[in-house]
Amino acid sequence: MGGVFGVVENAMSESRIGVDVDDFRLAPKVALRRASELRFRSVEMATVAGDVSASNLSSSGRRHLVRYVEGLGLAFSSLVADFPGIRLTDPRTVDERVAGTLEVIDLAADMRVPVVTAGVGALTHPETGEPSPLAMEALRRIGEAADARGVLYALRPSYDSGDRLADVLGEIRCPSLRVGLDPAALVMSGVDPVRVAERLAGNVCLFHARDASIGGRDRGGTETRLGEGDVDFTGVLGVLEEMDFSGDYILRRRDSNTPVEDIRAAKDVLARLLGDV
Repeated sequence: MGGVFGVVENAMSESRIGVDVDDFRLAPKVALRRASELRFRSVEMATVAGDVSASNLSSSGRRHLVRYVEGLGLAFSSLVADFPGIRLTDPRTVDERVAGTLEVIDLAADMRVPVVTAGVGALTHPETGEPSPLAMEALRRIGEAADARGVLYALRPSYDSGDRLADVLGEIRCPSLRVGLDPAALVMSGVDPVRVAERLAGNVCLFHARDASIGGRDRGGTETRLGEGDVDFTGVLGVLEEMDFSGDYILRRRDSNTPVEDIRAAKDVLARLLGDV
């Protein structure tokens, strides 16, 4: 849309562009200041280790962190509950994963952060498509806790198709279980993010904006600068726009030797893409 209305719409889209501050690879407070300097308005942060972990932040520490973020003109859009090597489908680690996730959900509720997000890997059998019973029970426990605390838990899929994920969410039937769409993760594992978006757009509450080359189950793709990979952003963003997606677009750059420069450039690329849908 052109004219003044197009300008207003583009400004509204830009105001929803956030960044995962951990990708700056700086100390938390320094990274938050950098996000403010780059004129982001929302931020995402991992809270599973270090001084800002759910287990280390006291009640006063949580209040201080929120005030610090607000003082920079920022707001938390989401907290990340990724626990490397601890999977929902592994009987040896699933209880630890759930317990850690519940701590982050409590932290998000205390800090009034609306979304907790986490990568979940494959939730279904690669051949039969049957959901993992362990993962299903774990997601039920997580969903019940999120529902009780008024927080959304956005699982970020990678290997599962949209139909399989829709079956998983449909079987659990928990309104607080949603989807955090990371099209690069899907592309790197050989899944079409446009089809996932078409199947699950109504459940998407968070969007991770990063790009990647195409991979598969036997050979993973690689992350690239935004706009230089194989993600069909026009297609994915168009589907979300049709479904009146109202969440934040969080820039991520996990694999870079120049993360600050790449994030700054990606912000401009994403703003242009959002202005075109």
